Amino acid sequence: MTSQKYQLSSVTNAMKILNIFKVSERKELSFTEITTITRIPKSTAHRLITSLKSEGFLSQNPRTGKYRLGLTLLTLGGIVSVHKQTYQEAFPFLEQLVREINETCHICLLEERDVVFFQRVHRKDPDHLITEEGRKGPVHCTSEGLILLAYQDKAHQERVLSGPLKRYTECTTTDPPQLRSRLTRIAKEGYAWCEGEYFKDYTSIAVPIRDYSSLVVSSLSLVTQTTRLQGKDTSFYMERLKETADDISEALGYFGDI
Repeated sequence: MTSQKYQLSSVTNAMKILNIFKVSERKELSFTEITTITRIPKSTAHRLITSLKSEGFLSQNPRTGKYRLGLTLLTLGGIVSVHKQTYQEAFPFLEQLVREINETCHICLLEERDVVFFQRVHRKDPDHLITEEGRKGPVHCTSEGLILLAYQDKAHQERVLSGPLKRYTECTTTDPPQLRSRLTRIAKEGYAWCEGEYFKDYTSIAVPIRDYSSLVVSSLSLVTQTTRLQGKDTSFYMERLKETADDISEALGYFGDI
């Protein structure tokens, strides 16, 4: 087979793998199910799935080992229906939270080394922030990313901390040992707080969202001008974030650790 034909065959098979998630009634499929449905040889399927996963087109559930569509499709401007359907019931909770606290709030997802702003509801008179739905942001200096990374395994944490850690402001922490200690503290306390680390003069607070598997699968956050928090009882914002995250987690099938 010529190099050109080989590349075309690989692209065709990769599309076959992605397309089966569009027609499947299940959100996640095992490796065996993928090869059975597509009839792609296991060695070829393994190579393609590995590539699709590394590029974010597929993601793997660390608990079951099964695969689902990844967020790269969303960031390219498409709609990953499996995620949209999963979080459909979460959106009213997000809207209610914003009505109560009048701050822009997000639901975010982790995509390997990036955090993806998946859903957003603006406050009245919204700030001009680069947190559009589908946009990627750094993990190491956002509350949305740090809270998600804090609940990942050590191998995942090290992959992020060993990579480039860009300094966005004078407040950005780029020292891996400091970030490791911070992740441990965040996992213990159950929230992440970033002040002026990604956007100068802005503060973000994030808490975890869990699904039926008890795993942390997304984060709920608010982003506000730091001056708006001055003189206010920040515990109110924290409590409302946690209460809303609990409501969303319950909608995703989480009812507490068994």
